[in-house]
Amino acid sequence: MGAAWLQRRTIARGFVDRELARRGVPARYEIEQLSPWRQRLVNVSIGDPRDPDLVADWIELRTSLYPWRAEVLVAKAGKVRARGRIVNGALSMGSLDRLLPPPSGKPFSLPRLIVDVADAQLRLDTGGGLVVLGLSGKGMLADGFAGTLRADASRLRIADCALEGVAARMQVGIRHGAPHLDGPVQAARIACADTHVTQLRVAVRAALEASLARWKGSADLDAAAMDSPLGQLRRLRGGIGFDGDGARTEGSVALRSGALAAAQVSAGSAAISGRYAFGGTAAFQGEVALEGAALPASLLGRVAGYGNVGQGTPVAPLVRRLVHAMGEAGRAFGGSAALELAMHADRTTLRVRRLDLAARSGARLRFGQDTGLGLDLRDGGLDLAGQLSLGGGGLPDAAVRLSRRPGSRELRGTGLVRPYVADGARLELSGLDFSVRGTAGDVRTAMTLSGPVRGGRVDGLSMPLLVHWDAQMLAVNPQCSMIGFSHVAMGGAVLDGDRLKLCPLGPAMVRWGPHGLAGGIRLAQPELKGSVGDSALRVAAEAAQLDLAASRFTVTRAAARLGGDRPTRLDIGQLDGSFRSGLSGEFDALGGQIGAVPLQLSEGKGSWHVENGDFLLRGSFTLADAEAAARFEPLAAPNGSLRLHDGKIDAQAAFVSPKHQLPVGTVKIAHDLARAEGQALLDVPGIRFHMDGLQPSDLTSLTYGVIADVDGLVAGTGRFGWSGDTVASTGHFTATDVALAAAFGPVQGLTTQLDFTDLLNLRSAPGQTANIAEINPGVPVRGGVLRYQLLDSRRVRVEGARWPFAGGELVLDPTVLDFDVAGERRLTFHVKGADAALFLKEMAFDNLDATGTFDGTLPMIFDARGGRIEGGELRARTGGHIAYVGEVSRQDVGFWGNMAFQALKSLDYKDLTIRMNGPLAGEMITDIGFSGVSQGKGTKSNFLIRRLARLPLVFNVRISAPFRQLLDSIQSWYDPRRLIERNLPSLIEEQNRAQEGAKPAVQPRESAPVP
Repeated sequence: MGAAWLQRRTIARGFVDRELARRGVPARYEIEQLSPWRQRLVNVSIGDPRDPDLVADWIELRTSLYPWRAEVLVAKAGKVRARGRIVNGALSMGSLDRLLPPPSGKPFSLPRLIVDVADAQLRLDTGGGLVVLGLSGKGMLADGFAGTLRADASRLRIADCALEGVAARMQVGIRHGAPHLDGPVQAARIACADTHVTQLRVAVRAALEASLARWKGSADLDAAAMDSPLGQLRRLRGGIGFDGDGARTEGSVALRSGALAAAQVSAGSAAISGRYAFGGTAAFQGEVALEGAALPASLLGRVAGYGNVGQGTPVAPLVRRLVHAMGEAGRAFGGSAALELAMHADRTTLRVRRLDLAARSGARLRFGQDTGLGLDLRDGGLDLAGQLSLGGGGLPDAAVRLSRRPGSRELRGTGLVRPYVADGARLELSGLDFSVRGTAGDVRTAMTLSGPVRGGRVDGLSMPLLVHWDAQMLAVNPQCSMIGFSHVAMGGAVLDGDRLKLCPLGPAMVRWGPHGLAGGIRLAQPELKGSVGDSALRVAAEAAQLDLAASRFTVTRAAARLGGDRPTRLDIGQLDGSFRSGLSGEFDALGGQIGAVPLQLSEGKGSWHVENGDFLLRGSFTLADAEAAARFEPLAAPNGSLRLHDGKIDAQAAFVSPKHQLPVGTVKIAHDLARAEGQALLDVPGIRFHMDGLQPSDLTSLTYGVIADVDGLVAGTGRFGWSGDTVASTGHFTATDVALAAAFGPVQGLTTQLDFTDLLNLRSAPGQTANIAEINPGVPVRGGVLRYQLLDSRRVRVEGARWPFAGGELVLDPTVLDFDVAGERRLTFHVKGADAALFLKEMAFDNLDATGTFDGTLPMIFDARGGRIEGGELRARTGGHIAYVGEVSRQDVGFWGNMAFQALKSLDYKDLTIRMNGPLAGEMITDIGFSGVSQGKGTKSNFLIRRLARLPLVFNVRISAPFRQLLDSIQSWYDPRRLIERNLPSLIEEQNRAQEGAKPAVQPRESAPVP
């Protein structure tokens, strides 16, 4: 026994060495102390001596011996260094594995062993990096152990994640056989694919059951940042609770971040909370939330870019409000969503039970009720049942009920959009019904729209909408439908409520596909009624169509009528337009007339466009008199323009004579459609008439048969004003140094000013004055002044006229000349105080000399047959003298003629009368009678002459000749030679009969006046 005790170390070493050798474990150690109750080994090395699996400076065991067994009560160690590695997911300690007992199959439990470890360290090769684990502590493993567990890894890869700067410091305690851990785990950087987490710290508190089969605890997370392709998080904090076993672990999670920045959203903070479970399936049920969220500026900018959509249409205010509300909502909002995520072996599903977003602007979006939205992330399958509501903050108030049965590919929805109002516009969608099947779907609703348009307003515009889409296209209203409206006001015009039938141009009214926007609208014979102010309005067309693909529209045979009995009329044969970049187009066959204004447009052709809400037109047209008997010839306007602004028309044009293409004048028009009133200002800077050029007859047929061969300048201005059916016009015109031919003779140097009180009907104020340099109806008269008034386009009231005439004057009586009827027009001229000597001088009768003063009347009548004088008479006031001062010889007139010439070459008379009757252009009959004849100075007398002188002679002479040959006849009875030749034989024959019949001093029959 004593020997055994003395040899106990040798015996023990042999036993241990044999067991180590049996198990193939190389080891070195020294036994410092060995007793039944205490065993202490030093310099322990297990494994390959060159690279041992375990090294300890000392290990001490304390045991208790019983008759039937030995029990280790305490295990102590100093500095222990071991190494291990993970092989096929299991821990391998190298040669130490061969020292471990085989599994007993019993549930795990910690032994009743007191452990005291000063410094134990395990260098673990995980295959993805080296982890240094350290343990120090003491106490009974079954109950009461307390120590510290350390873990450090400079770089570690686990699956697809790389960890850098990993460190853990855990307090380990065991109570009643159940371990618990408490301490931080941190990593400087974690990178999983494109997701990076920096400065992660996790405070772990975990408790395990004695069997280690279940665990429970929590982990508080704190990360400086997390970056991923989806966005970036700053300062993620929160806690995760866990409770489970090897089959299933569940718990709660509550994480909150600082600032979040993603491609489509940013937020001041984000949060996730709820419960999760891992086992055969993974699941999460909870809530995600955002606070202080905002959409990116680029997206808000794109949204703001839609603010101008629909400019000039009723939807423009609604679009502006909607875009503004979306922008304000997108700048600051927050919300939460209730989610359910389930990950099965063959599929993963996500269900949104509730979504609630609220913006600082007051906008809100909510989805919930029923089963919510379910999505199969593997195949994209979708089921849906719930209600989506929107409103507040300027957004439309809408409620839509959504449903999709499991297994069905059709998503259905019904809802209502409450009236959406903005700046006088209103939109209502009723009976909203839609269905979606994969990438295809349909929407049916009825739209009612009211709102402003450029220069007006539309109220109660209603039509059904049928929208269909698929992966390739979107189509709106593929069939004809009725559109109605209750009120349309535009540019001062108001259209009464009506309904029109719209048909698609092509497969649909609107179609959007790979080739862009297409479709259009066709209308057949649209006809609308309304008013402008108090005037009735009718608008109609043969056809109209809108082509979206070409961005053009066409209206054929459009006609507008404004007013009652004499409406303002506008007709357009063809109106084409484009709305690709603004509104513009062309027109052809335009014609029209403003109410009672007797002027009408025709043959209009040109272009139009809309600029800043104004309608502008430019082109050529023809202006003509609307009266059946046209007062002027049509005028051409090669470059007229018109602007319609706020129900008011401003137009201007320069007119030319179509025959000669010479400028006539310009006109500026202003017209108020609502008030049915306006004015036109006419400016004629100067029309130059020429004998071989422009003539008044080229401008008006009223001058036919009145004047011709006009040469001179005419200028003036005019104003036409109208209100309703009342038209007024005034004007001021001048004619300067005009020469012309008239029915009563040529006129030279006519200068006059005309003040019109009714320019349209050529009616002037009374007392107009014309200065006439010369007028020659057969006898030239010069320097006359004519006073007159134009009664209308065919009648002239002559108030009187005076001309200086042969020392006296020629006076025209007042009369009215009517050129519109075939009746008689009378002019009565009075000769007052004409001096015979001046008259002969003006007539260039150089061989005659006369004295005497004449008065008389020359009534002239003009009709369809021409002009004539009826009852014209000139009478000498007192006696006078007529003498021939020319030379004549006996050879010229013969013996008797010379004797008579010498006796009668100078005559004194007491009475002289000239009577004229006949046409001016035909045979004028002139009766000349003078009596009280006696020889004048310078005559010769003889027996015969003296006998003749005692007779009471009365000369009656009738001359029948054209009026313009009358001067020669007048010269003949002033010329004694002709007088003697014609009358001397009759005088001698008469004298002989008187002597034979002893009947002295009796006037013969033949000498009596002959009518």
